[in-house]
Amino acid sequence: MYPELQALIHEAEYSYLQGGDLETLSNHVATLGDKMSAYKVLRDEELTIFQGVADKLENKFLDDSVKKLENSLQHWLLITRYCAMAMLLNNPEFLERRLLEWLTDIVQVRETRTIDEEVYSLLVGQVKKVLSEVQVTYLLPFLTQAKDHLVRDVVEV
Repeated sequence: MYPELQALIHEAEYSYLQGGDLETLSNHVATLGDKMSAYKVLRDEELTIFQGVADKLENKFLDDSVKKLENSLQHWLLITRYCAMAMLLNNPEFLERRLLEWLTDIVQVRETRTIDEEVYSLLVGQVKKVLSEVQVTYLLPFLTQAKDHLVRDVVEV
């Protein structure tokens, strides 16, 4: 659930919500429709989005193994699904706890950082083709959170 909405619900147990809280609630409710529409488009256009990414990725990484490219695409497919749900929930912690904590180790072992960065870039381009500008602004922070988490430099101490 929306962390902000949970806090508002708890506040409402003690007193009626005031102006600022009501406005926050109204904003969340108002954006939920756009987020639901974006989620449905991502769901329905998933194949088209990822086929576009795969075609461009294959042309760019001719020397890399097909298996590496397939693995990265599969991971980003999963990431996109989780990002879409995190967007609906407006909850970056959902993404962190449900996906990124365990996927990070797998990605780091495979050493496909360059491929993953390119998949992210191509994916954002494809998403911008199927979602409205407003819908992209709802999804992009979660895709960026995943990219930043997965392709960050690992510093050994």
